[in-house]
Order: sequence, then C-alpha cells, then structure tokens
Amino acid sequence: MDPQSAKPERLRAGTYRRYWAALLRRDVPQARDIVRLQLQQLTAQQIYMRLFLPALNLSGVKWAAGEISHRDEHFITYNTLRLMRIVRREMVVENPTGHVVIAAGVAQESHRIGLRMCCDFLQSDNWRIVWLRGTERAVLREAIAEHKPDMLMFSIGMQQGIEPTRRLIQEARRSRFHGTVAVGGRAILENRAIVEAMGADLTADNALQLLRKVKPLFRQT
Repeated sequence: MDPQSAKPERLRAGTYRRYWAALLRRDVPQARDIVRLQLQQLTAQQIYMRLFLPALNLSGVKWAAGEISHRDEHFITYNTLRLMRIVRREMVVENPTGHVVIAAGVAQESHRIGLRMCCDFLQSDNWRIVWLRGTERAVLREAIAEHKPDMLMFSIGMQQGIEPTRRLIQEARRSRFHGTVAVGGRAILENRAIVEAMGADLTADNALQLLRKVKPLFRQT
C-alpha cells in the first residue's frame, strides 16, 4: 500500500488534540473510537502521520514545558502504541518478501515508538523487519551474518547513544556490511551534522520521509 495514496477525506483540524486529550484523561475507549472513525475516512499511513505523530509531538512539547507529568506522557505513548496495532493491520504486508532491514533502538526508552512507525512504513512497502535482540556488537555481527540485511536502522533517543551507535556502524562495516545505514531519533534531530561523522548514510524526520528517501535506493524483487 503506497503511503502517499490518499482518500478524499482529510483529518478534521483538532482531531489529534481530541485524541490526545482523551488519553490524557485516561479515556482509552474514546481514543479508540476516534482511531476507528478515522480508519473509515483516511488511509492507515495518514492516520500515523496526521493523528498519532502530532499527538505524540504534542505530548513532548507539553512535557518539556512542565504542563504534563512523565506518567501522563508515558500513558499517552504506551496507549498510542497499542492503538497503532489496530491501524497497522490495514497497512503492513503480512508476509513480506522484499529487502531486509535490521532495526534497533539505542539509548531509548522501551517503547521505541518512532522506530516502530518507521518499520511499519517499510513493511507496508514489502520490507522484512528484523529487530536486533541487543545492542552489543557481537549481537549485530551475528544478525548480519544470519539475515544478510540490505539496511541497518538505528534510532537514538539520547546523546549518550551517539558513540555506541557509531561503534555499531563501524562493526557492521568490519563485518562486510555494504548496505545503507539510516539513523534517527531525538539525538539525531538535535544534531543532524553528526550523521555523516557517525558513518551513516541518511536520516529522516519521520516514517514517511524515511520511506520516500529509501524507495529510490532499492528495487523490490
């Protein structure tokens, strides 16, 4: 399913705020109803980009301003991740047969929601997703040998994850990985100039932008 395809309807202004407010007051059923209504009007990719992503960004802004607690932010993120499962069924290829990407979060909180969005968009384009079971260099070596990936994708949540990720990329190259390396996450968005110095090939602001950058680089078989 092409993430750029669109149904005629558009997400009504303020819908993501109503969704966010429902989760803030712990009204998960209302948030779920909003998601299901949008599934009748928009593509799954549009819901990711126009409902989930703005709501998550709003949480980040409100938390940074001290307007909501860490518990509030975590609740909204956790339940958005759960509601994404309803939407992703309409988007991803169930048994993909295309290129392989190994994905990992470094110095991140456990939900890795931005990375999961990127993986869902790639899987919608027939990519096979392999989640790295750890961020040790030996684990990466084994995964590269086993899965023969076409791309590595690292999401870095905090600045202290930059150097470990750089070492992982070096290890991948020593392991004769010659494919594409993509990096993203908050630490990269705060310092885009570091991408090339880390040995990575590209970064993206969000899942849709990632897919648009990756598509010209690969031909699905």
